[in-house]
Amino acid sequence: MVYFREEQKFEWFWTVIWLVPLPVIGYGLYRHVVSGILLWPALVVTAVVAVWINQIKLITEVRSDGLWIHFVQLWPERSIAWSDIRRVEATTYRPIKDFGGRGVRWAARGIVYNTRGKRGVRMELASGERVLVGSQRADELARAIGERTGAIQSSV
Repeated sequence: MVYFREEQKFEWFWTVIWLVPLPVIGYGLYRHVVSGILLWPALVVTAVVAVWINQIKLITEVRSDGLWIHFVQLWPERSIAWSDIRRVEATTYRPIKDFGGRGVRWAARGIVYNTRGKRGVRMELASGERVLVGSQRADELARAIGERTGAIQSSV
């Protein structure tokens, strides 16, 4: 059974960043300013990356058997058993400054899964590992996890 589900995508800005070169490369192909043969791979790679980024999404589910985190098109799914979670808290963080960006990141503060915003749920596992999951509904996610684990819960 699923008690909480959230799907998040990267902000539209990142897709646009990858789409900007397409008209420039296309115009170069049209005008043959630079050898058209060399521009075809650039056009294809840019288009593929733009489509790929648009398909990436972070799915977070609170299920009866544990927390399930899946970064579709980017990272294998991960599940965390309820018995492994010792502490949970909704928090505000700085994705760039604290973790060096978006996506799946490792830092001294632990591993983070995030796509957008600056709110998330920080967890401490029995192994000592720290995990942060970005969420647009951080308080609701932390509450759903806390209800199933009995973990210490606070709001930062």
